[in-house]
Amino acid sequence: MVSDIETAVLKWYQENYNSRPLFARTQPELSYRTSLNTGPYPWARETGDEIMQDYFQRFDVDNSGFDFLTYWPYEKGLLPNFLRPKSQRILDQAPKPLTLQMLIESAKAGRWLYDLKEA
Repeated sequence: MVSDIETAVLKWYQENYNSRPLFARTQPELSYRTSLNTGPYPWARETGDEIMQDYFQRFDVDNSGFDFLTYWPYEKGLLPNFLRPKSQRILDQAPKPLTLQMLIESAKAGRWLYDLKEA
């Protein structure tokens, strides 16, 4: 049985963020395993931040345990690490998938449930 929160989260994402990619013929199909930051259509950091802020506010989810850099880690950019001072080198870190299922379960609980950052 699908809960009201589950339906609301999927509808919110579908209406606001599931747009047709530039060269695609169709809109991506949503599932619980749809990832916002990995897979065929990952969101950029800036958009990811906007999506998550909207999500936390709209569904009244406590974001104190959410670590944005777990899901959108720093990228090296154009300057390779060997040209950077040691204090400014960026480690290779693969992002952990952030799925719609995670958003749904956290909305049901009213707080972020996954990969909690240490205080």
